Amino acid sequence: MDFALSPEERLFLENVRSAVERHVAPHWVDLDSGRYPLERVIAGLAQSGLAGFTIGEEYGGQGGSFLMAALAAEEIAYGDPSMSSAVYFLLECTWPYMVQLYGSDEAKRQVLPEVAAGRAFIGIASTEPHGGSDVAGTTTLAREGSDGWRLYGEKSMVTGVSTALGLPYGGGFVTVARTGPQEDRHRAITLFLAMVKEGGEVRAGFRHRDHEELGRGGIPTAYLYLEGLEVPRQHVVGPLNGGFKVAMEGFNLARAIIGAASIGVARWLLDRAREWVKERKVFDRPIAAYQGVSFKYAELYARLEATRLAVYRAAWLADKYYREAAPGYTVHDVAAAGAVAKYLAVGLAVEVGLEVMKWFGGASYFRELPVNRALLGALSYYVGAEGAENIMKLIIARNLLGREVD
Repeated sequence: MDFALSPEERLFLENVRSAVERHVAPHWVDLDSGRYPLERVIAGLAQSGLAGFTIGEEYGGQGGSFLMAALAAEEIAYGDPSMSSAVYFLLECTWPYMVQLYGSDEAKRQVLPEVAAGRAFIGIASTEPHGGSDVAGTTTLAREGSDGWRLYGEKSMVTGVSTALGLPYGGGFVTVARTGPQEDRHRAITLFLAMVKEGGEVRAGFRHRDHEELGRGGIPTAYLYLEGLEVPRQHVVGPLNGGFKVAMEGFNLARAIIGAASIGVARWLLDRAREWVKERKVFDRPIAAYQGVSFKYAELYARLEATRLAVYRAAWLADKYYREAAPGYTVHDVAAAGAVAKYLAVGLAVEVGLEVMKWFGGASYFRELPVNRALLGALSYYVGAEGAENIMKLIIARNLLGREVD
């Protein structure tokens, strides 16, 4: 068992850090405050080969591994601990890859090169107002006609609608919709690559309203109204009525990268805290001299190191299953490991954020000291995105114990 990165991975990591220092880190507070456009960050990441990083070279991407994507996500989140840039990166590592795996040749040739060039965005539209994690309970309807499909329904918490509309080519969403009776649940779910802007032209048949969020202000999340949005037949992703499995695979992959981004946030917070606790004095001693601080710092650092290994293992398993088709690995291995990565890393990042804010004291509650921005960025994934904490526990239990645990 080798815990060292390969020479190629080390060189890649150096290049990512250089790109983050140029295109992300100097702007992250302004990005989180709405004063710096995400489109400029996307252009910088695309220039560095990080837009749609896992997209194959035949479609203009890097064909990067998921382990490399995890390394990059950690560094991007370290440079932007509000998570805005990392959320963009992880979405574009996941859902375009699912289009590459399960989409038609025409859709792949049309859209994926634009994503890799930073000119288009592909996200996920699954959450509905009645409940986010019950993907099989979707009520969004896909109606088939002579010219393809039309989508009707409402999606909430859709990341990147305004982003897609603001990019030169545009973009769309891998959209979960029902193509059979409600009582058939997951057996009547199909995925569609529903474009809201294509070739620079905004499509008809939808409206959106951006949410006002507590944090992660650099990338918008919207309420999406589907009012007959047209989807051509070649934009069906995966088999008809077989979309539930494909959607779950996408979430499995996303969780590993979310874990990596959360590690980056936690590392940034601990680095800021280390500087502070060594300098801040109380009763003529630096607060690092008090075991109530130093022991907690040691505990959080140890957990960060252990959690990083779990995150990297999840990404490594994804590579074994998807990229190498190595014998002995199953989609259940990827699912359980991805849930473990998200469960451990996001919870740790939130705990680190709360502890660091206590060490900084009352000043951490003010915008001038940006540690609170990092806590709010991590919190967005703690309360739900790609599944809340209890959903991660359910996924782990199902994959280890079977569905008897339901």
